[in-house]
Amino acid sequence: MAEPIEFTAVIEQQRFYNENSHWGVFVFSTEDEIPETYECGCDPFDDNAKPKHFSTLAGNMQKLNIGGKYTIKAELELNKKYNQWQYKPIMITSPTPNTKEEQQMYLRTQVTAKQADSILAVYPNIVNDVIEGKEIDVTNIKGIGEKTWQKIKDNIIENYGISDILVMLQPLGVTYKQISKLISNSISPALLKEELLDNPYMLVRIKGIGFRKADQIALKLNPDIKVSLKRTTAFINTYLTEVGNDSGHTYITLSELKEAVANEIPECIDIYTDFIDRQGGSSTFLKIVGDKVGLLRYYDREKNILEILKEIDSYDTNFKLDIEKGIADAEKAQGFEFTSEQKDVISRVCSSNVAIFTGKSGTGKSTILRAITTIYANANYSIACCALSAKAAQRISETTNRTASTIHRLLGFKGTQFSYCADNRLPVDIIIVDETSMINSSIFFALVQAIKEGSRIIMCGDDGQLPPIGEGNIFHDLLKYNDVFTCCYLTKILRQAAASGIVSDASKIRNNESPLQRPELKTVTGELQDMTYMFRENREGMRDIAIKQYLKIAESKGTDDICIITPCKQNRVNSTMEINNIIQDKLIPDTERSISYGTKTFRIGAKVIQRTNNYELNVFNGEVGYVKDIFKDDNGTNIMQVDFGDDKIIDFEQSLLSDIELAYALTCHLTQGSEYPNVICIVDNTHFKLLDSCLLYTAITRAKKRCLLIAEPQAFRRCISNKASNRNTWLDLMRKENLNDTQNNKAG
Repeated sequence: MAEPIEFTAVIEQQRFYNENSHWGVFVFSTEDEIPETYECGCDPFDDNAKPKHFSTLAGNMQKLNIGGKYTIKAELELNKKYNQWQYKPIMITSPTPNTKEEQQMYLRTQVTAKQADSILAVYPNIVNDVIEGKEIDVTNIKGIGEKTWQKIKDNIIENYGISDILVMLQPLGVTYKQISKLISNSISPALLKEELLDNPYMLVRIKGIGFRKADQIALKLNPDIKVSLKRTTAFINTYLTEVGNDSGHTYITLSELKEAVANEIPECIDIYTDFIDRQGGSSTFLKIVGDKVGLLRYYDREKNILEILKEIDSYDTNFKLDIEKGIADAEKAQGFEFTSEQKDVISRVCSSNVAIFTGKSGTGKSTILRAITTIYANANYSIACCALSAKAAQRISETTNRTASTIHRLLGFKGTQFSYCADNRLPVDIIIVDETSMINSSIFFALVQAIKEGSRIIMCGDDGQLPPIGEGNIFHDLLKYNDVFTCCYLTKILRQAAASGIVSDASKIRNNESPLQRPELKTVTGELQDMTYMFRENREGMRDIAIKQYLKIAESKGTDDICIITPCKQNRVNSTMEINNIIQDKLIPDTERSISYGTKTFRIGAKVIQRTNNYELNVFNGEVGYVKDIFKDDNGTNIMQVDFGDDKIIDFEQSLLSDIELAYALTCHLTQGSEYPNVICIVDNTHFKLLDSCLLYTAITRAKKRCLLIAEPQAFRRCISNKASNRNTWLDLMRKENLNDTQNNKAG
């Protein structure tokens, strides 16, 4: 890598700048002698004029001002596409304009001379005022509106307020984009700088910076922090957050936490011991019960969920329902009768303010939802149906014939907040939540606190499926509160479902029973002959079989009819990333137009899935579509156009492709809540940590008509014998403590 070059430059032209990605191209001039520039003539009327050298600056950086003077540290690199040399910025700073003349000169790059004078007449130190976070009343400035002022303010922060922080953090490996994100969530750059110097561990707030990276930066900024309470508490907070995100546990044992401290920050072990000894039951961020410790916010969240549900259940409601007629109407619509068990569940659920029902695949949960919505709709009550993922919400709509949405959309999520919350409740009578086992405690809390007084909540799911991504295990835990809430269990597999090898084999797997006597090259099960097993030892061979079968079905039925499911996303032969790339190459030749983001490439016609909720673009986590076009817009921005069906076509800027993936193969977690006519599951022993009966049960039950399981014998045996690990949660611990208290009282 070439040595960085430092020089002073004036920005002459902006060729391109993307506000989202912070990537831009600027032409600059400099009087410094730097390599690979082109020279323009001097001013013929100025004998003292120095020759100017011109070149291009391209990369991630703040938006630079035309005419602005900057100190630049950059690397020289060759743009192979255009065979031209250009400079890639490492750090760009500019001296803060302080005098009236300097501020006038700066403001005139943003507004007219008259507007600049109007601003300085009211706020003569406007640049420093913004940097320090002082209140600016735009109504006092003649000729400046709110929109214009916001642009000026953002530009001041980008070009001057951020300079000290860039100088502090960029040499330590923090990118401009990460710094910009940190500043956007701060009151002012000046205050942020003070906070960073005082406690650099606040960097863990930035996506992509974990404790270890933040710790490296912190020790360089302030070596004295190595043995300190700040370092200790930062590690504890980050570690317990990661445990919640990765394993779902909302508490661990004190001995586990102490071991983690001893391994990661051994210098602070005495500080840790003293800190824990002084906490008692709670600190400002920890909850300690006996030998158990977790984040206080996790504890409060689960405790509040329980209390809110108890409050909802206690309301004296008077819902006038004709349950028998609703059941009859639903039976007529579906063409078959409910079993006595199903009728009992429907009746109990419709007689409760808080109701939970569960059952394994084939027990008729979806048809029960249809009956419940029919009963409440017949009585003219307003109903909101929701699920975590877009696919699961779509399934509710197909089952009940009613509009359904994601939880985020139902609650009106914008930016970082929900429109419907404890202060603004949902204006509906009945909230029906499907696939509830997918919902972690933070999202569940957001939902229940938005339910208005006198409304009802009905939760449905399969407690044998995978637990949620993230902290907690609310649905699984609430089912144990059957002495507090109405909890119903469907146990009987319907006659028509029992003929399916998928349903009957999945039921055995859920109970840790093998559906096969022994692994063989090929076995087909079920009266419908819909469940096929193929056992192989060669992992590349397993992948090749899966792709061959996928392409065969896709050719005759289309790619919407088939999905490959595998436990892992990347870094192994049978990962979704590996399989997706191969299938795209097979289906779409590389001669097609393409667009890339990092290691991902998308071609026109590719099947893709959105991985986050984007409310500005009206596209949500789990929505699947096809790449319709790839082009540059009028500003030169690379665009990928995706058709999600139903006349929903979205243009994604290249910077947003981080949230999109190819969708021929998906992880088991990502398919939860979805169904496909044909499913191919791949399980090999490189997925060792993830293999249990819960994962295999979830994967197989995604198939509606045909399922092919391709597995290593050892991996299959591990799935069958290995029960899913229980999550340690405060909600479950609260129940156990209450039971113990009751037993102790009775014994006394």
